[in-house]
Amino acid sequence: MRSTRVIAASGLAIAALGLSAGAAIAKPVATTSPKLVGPGGSVSVTVTCDTGKAGRIAASSQGFRSGTIWLYRTHKHGKTYHGTARVASQLSGGPNHLGRYSTWGVDGNCPDGRQWHTTFKTDAKLPHGKVHTGVGSTSEESNTTEIVAGAAVLATAAVGGTYFLRRRQNNES
Repeated sequence: MRSTRVIAASGLAIAALGLSAGAAIAKPVATTSPKLVGPGGSVSVTVTCDTGKAGRIAASSQGFRSGTIWLYRTHKHGKTYHGTARVASQLSGGPNHLGRYSTWGVDGNCPDGRQWHTTFKTDAKLPHGKVHTGVGSTSEESNTTEIVAGAAVLATAAVGGTYFLRRRQNNES
C-alpha cells in the first residue's frame, strides 16, 4: 500500500514538473490584423514572447513594402511587441499576385532567440491603399443630358401636381 502511494506521489510530481517546464518553454504567439488586406493597405503584427528583454524586435515579410519592420514592446516590462506595416502594392514593385488572393508569411525572433511565424492574405480586388471618398456623385456611366432630362421630368411632375391640386381645391369652394 505504501509503495502505491509513493509511486502515485512520484507520478504527480513528475506531471507537475512537466507542466511547469512546458509553460516555461511556451512558443511565442504571433497574430496579424486584419487577416485580409488590399495591396497598399496596413497590417498590424502583434507578438507575445516568453521574455521581453529587448525594446524592439524585427518582423520580416515579402508582402511588406519595406520588407522588414520593427515591433516595439507595448509596456516597459511587458512581453508583447506590436508594429504596423504597409503592404506593398503591385504598382510599387511589391508582391506579384498569383490570383485574387495571396498568402504572405511574417517571420521573426523573440529576444530569447525563439522563432515565430504568422500569416496574412492580400486580395487584389480590395481598394489599393487609402479609400478616396467623395461628397456624393453620379456613376461614371451617366452623362449630363440624362441628368438634365431626369431633373426636367421631376420638375414637370411637381408643377403639374401642384397645378391640378390647386385647381381641384378652387372648384370645390
